[in-house]
Amino acid sequence: MKNESSKRNTWQYGLLIIGGILILIPLLVTILSSFKTTKDIVDNFFSWPKPFILDNYQTLLDDGIKDYFLNSTIITVVSLLAVTLVIPAAAFSIARNMSKRKAFAIMYSLLILGIFVPFQVIMIPITVMMNRIGMANMWGLILLYLTYAIPQTLFLYVGYIKVSVPESMDEAAEIDGADKLTTYRKIIFPMLKPMHATTMIINALWFWNDFMLPLLILNKDSRMWSLPLFQYNYTGQYFNDFGPSFASYIVGIVTITLVYLVFQKHIIAGMSNGAVK
Repeated sequence: MKNESSKRNTWQYGLLIIGGILILIPLLVTILSSFKTTKDIVDNFFSWPKPFILDNYQTLLDDGIKDYFLNSTIITVVSLLAVTLVIPAAAFSIARNMSKRKAFAIMYSLLILGIFVPFQVIMIPITVMMNRIGMANMWGLILLYLTYAIPQTLFLYVGYIKVSVPESMDEAAEIDGADKLTTYRKIIFPMLKPMHATTMIINALWFWNDFMLPLLILNKDSRMWSLPLFQYNYTGQYFNDFGPSFASYIVGIVTITLVYLVFQKHIIAGMSNGAVK
């Protein structure tokens, strides 16, 4: 039995190592290419930079990448704030009332049905609507992100609250004289910290890397481009200048990786440790 278990673990570790290599090789090539001239990239895509150069990053700065980086930062940060302020409050209300009032259960079912609606089905109607109401801009995009984040994020919060945040917390707060808003703000919301981190990572990856919605909503005015739109149009305009293109990919990758490293430790934090004292 021990030998079989050891063999199984060896295969599992081997597959993990192979998977890691398959992921790391393209990433390493992208990093190295960002420090090479376009000629070196074309001559030998997998070669080591000789020498390392920073000209590609300087070219990006000269071409205004900082403006598009700022646009993406504003869109991502404001969208995350909106999601974190609105959806947990709705989830708390639904989780506490869906078993008592049928209207809340129906509302919850209707909201999470959005998970099953393909974006391609509503892509054209959304684009037409946002143009007609004058919301084809960054704030309209943020509103759409909040809207499309509701199904999955609400589903996660409701499940977490029902399992990990007992109603006894509400009852204890009520005995101490706290109203519903105070209970949510001072007790429930802080207890959702692991889920805040989880949904922030999931949604930040989406908001930061999303291409389709910005293409539909922001592409009319280059001043509103997000970073993925800049990368798309930059590659098209300077098709033969691969060095700066690879450098722009690294800018996007490093930023969202830092966000992940900041929040990932909270996911495995204790769910309700110290909640009842």
